[in-house]
Amino acid sequence: MLKRMIAVFFAFLITFMAVSFVPTEKVKAEEVNSVVSKNGQLRVSGNQLVNQAGEAIQLKGMSSHGLQWFGQFSNYDSMKWLRDNWGMTVFRAAMYTQDGGYINDPSQKNKVKQAVQNAIDLGIYVIIDWHVLGEQDPNVYKQQAKGFFSEMASLYKDYPNVIYEICNEPNGSATTWNDKIKPYAEEVIPVIRSIAPGSIIIVGTGTWSQDVQDAANNPLFYSNIMYTTHFYAGTHGQWLRDRIDYARSKGVAVFITEWGTSDASGDGGPFLAESKVWTDFMQDRKISWANWSLCDKSEVSAALMPGASPYGGWSDAQLTASGKFVKDQMYGSSQPPSDGIVSGKIYKLVNVGSGKALDVSAAGTSDGTNVQIWDDNGTGAQQWVITDVGGGLYKVINVNSNKGLDVAGTASGSNVQIWSYGAGANQKWKIVKVGSAYKLIASHNGKALDVASASTDNGANVQIWDDNGSNAQNWNLYQLN
Repeated sequence: MLKRMIAVFFAFLITFMAVSFVPTEKVKAEEVNSVVSKNGQLRVSGNQLVNQAGEAIQLKGMSSHGLQWFGQFSNYDSMKWLRDNWGMTVFRAAMYTQDGGYINDPSQKNKVKQAVQNAIDLGIYVIIDWHVLGEQDPNVYKQQAKGFFSEMASLYKDYPNVIYEICNEPNGSATTWNDKIKPYAEEVIPVIRSIAPGSIIIVGTGTWSQDVQDAANNPLFYSNIMYTTHFYAGTHGQWLRDRIDYARSKGVAVFITEWGTSDASGDGGPFLAESKVWTDFMQDRKISWANWSLCDKSEVSAALMPGASPYGGWSDAQLTASGKFVKDQMYGSSQPPSDGIVSGKIYKLVNVGSGKALDVSAAGTSDGTNVQIWDDNGTGAQQWVITDVGGGLYKVINVNSNKGLDVAGTASGSNVQIWSYGAGANQKWKIVKVGSAYKLIASHNGKALDVASASTDNGANVQIWDDNGSNAQNWNLYQLN
């Protein structure tokens, strides 16, 4: 009897712990209004990536450079900045096999794990990239790949965020789809699928992932498979777009997990006109993509200027020509409206200078509660209904309190607060597009919504100030419904 009581007690204790101690990352993955909480587990339908509701979705994001060289850029702060200020919805963690990568140093997988955890915490999608390159034939390290993906699938089987890319760029005349790549995939895919049966798996193609037509002619017989094509705008043109269209006409789905504005060396250019042809092509077909690469390497395809901080907060002066272009293209499918405000919709306002959200202090609801900036947390204190009130002006009403964004004065430095909406001029705002961001101008005095002293700290005060064009006065507007 005693043994039975002890057994029942421990069974209860285990159940209690399982229910009570939910891993924090799973809570964060369900962050309200994140791209993952909205779209859930992705799948492939015909030649299209779709969300849990069967709606076509296009992901846009950045690829790391080799994590063994530039892994310091794949941190939470930089990824959050890219999500909030560029509109990134997917991040690719590029783990080389050779050149100091996993085969030489298996601890490189820890950098992948950290990037994946960052993506889970941020509510974005993430690609785990087995970066085949120098060995040409993915079968060279097939057994290691199987072990690696077994471990990754075991860790992340319950997370809809995670996408598996099993061979980056098979290459060499002997490494053909039929003879080498497809047989490799037919061994690696079942390893993942036995653990994570609903996952998206991306398979590279021959000639540095340019021979997608071969895969289309002899596809893999598994569900939720995508095939990758890589392009560099200075080298690859219409002939490769034609191959993609051919593959899609055969019913296979394509994910461009790597592309650059340079030539195929990663340098030369940038070729921005041809890059725009490519991004328009992908936009028209809702083909998802990741740009190469998030690093400060002294080459054209790098997004950041040499010496840029690894932790985000980049001004345009810290971006390369490629980085500026990619940022603009990424915004094309992100939540910030591109052609004006949609009246009556809910937005979050993220300050460009700090990457932090417009927030009501302590989620207060009383008249006069202060407005500040704070880390984006998805709460109603950071959500605002923007409604057209005529004359080119808008009221901005906090979701949590149902009170208006209000200015307590007319001079520069006057405090911004919430107050019951009474249609006063100090509660109406002109919202002006500035590049890919917006500034909010108080209608009663023409001054801009401003973060005091251009602070980046949580709790920094929000005020009005003379319009000076700084990032302390620029805000990204993300439509949430």
